Amino acid sequence: MSNHSTSKITINRLLPQELTLILGAALAVFAVVVAGALISAALPDGASIWLFASSYLAPASVAFAVYWWIAQRV
Repeated sequence: MSNHSTSKITINRLLPQELTLILGAALAVFAVVVAGALISAALPDGASIWLFASSYLAPASVAFAVYWWIAQRV
């Protein structure tokens, strides 16, 4: 048995899968909000509301694509 599979079993025993999923979702939401805030802060003063909305939509789209990719592998 390799060391990688041993560490994976240890982590799975320490945290329930539901807790891991909740923590991952919370981290993703936090990352989307931070990235959206940074992008919207860089916008010029007279920016369109659609540009402001897309500054949050772009990171959210990336987070969803990563979630989908992980769900396909599991």
